[in-house]
Amino acid sequence: MCEFEEIKKQLSEKSRLEDGIFVYLPEVSEFQRKEIDFHDQIHQDEEQVHQLKSLRNRYYHNYFQKWLFKNSAKPVLLEIGSGSGLDIMESLKRGAKAIISDISFQSLRAIKDKIKGKRYEDNCLYLACDGQNLPLPDSSIQTVLLVATLHHFEDQSRVLTEIKRVIQENGLIVLAMEPSKMMMKVTKLFKNNQGLRIYDGHSEADEAHQGYSLLDFLRFAGQSKLEIIKVKRVWLLQGFMHYGLEACYRLFKLKKRLKLPKTIEYLLLILDEILLRLPLVKNLNWHWIVILKKNDH
Repeated sequence: MCEFEEIKKQLSEKSRLEDGIFVYLPEVSEFQRKEIDFHDQIHQDEEQVHQLKSLRNRYYHNYFQKWLFKNSAKPVLLEIGSGSGLDIMESLKRGAKAIISDISFQSLRAIKDKIKGKRYEDNCLYLACDGQNLPLPDSSIQTVLLVATLHHFEDQSRVLTEIKRVIQENGLIVLAMEPSKMMMKVTKLFKNNQGLRIYDGHSEADEAHQGYSLLDFLRFAGQSKLEIIKVKRVWLLQGFMHYGLEACYRLFKLKKRLKLPKTIEYLLLILDEILLRLPLVKNLNWHWIVILKKNDH
């Protein structure tokens, strides 16, 4: 039996199937319940709210996509916190097989609808679960992807330890677009100003999390006994530009989000890539991309 079929078999044994989605949520904390409710509410708007198709996002999403295929041209991927499904769909187009997981059932249902009828439809399994408790066999996954997801867990070391259990030896864990401490300080303006809010509810994690420093990732890697093989800092000028445009959209109740000419976005991208290599200045990054490896030898 191939890896993917073995995974499907175990999911069938451990989970209940609802509308083609495996559901494995034996326990849900109050924190998780609030996360589920919020992401059930916003899943259809995520691409627009975060402007995921803008140049400033596409460049870095393309960057970490390459890491997903380092170990195989057609890997078995697990994405934890799939959101709108944008990134995992790109991987599927390139030949990956994927376990698409999220704690929000409604998010998964929306992704499933997007994928229905696509040529890669049979290469997907859908799993509503908590990433800290995965109903997957040991050493069954080649690569795991979390995009702006790690900070949504109550116990981030625990989720990395669980990922280590299900990933194969030399498998990669891609943590992408995680917030920095500076970013979370700036975005508190959006949390504290009612004019900048666009939803009635909120994410408990986004409200309370302080963001990450490099030392935090080093600590997580040490606790989980994972090897960090790459750290990339994301956005500096682009971060101020992104949130400035978003603030204008919300405060002035514009009909559409503002877009800069691509030439300006390219210029800011190039400047950021230079500035984020400079001592001291590089500590002003807005996001992190961190690649970890399971290496027990």
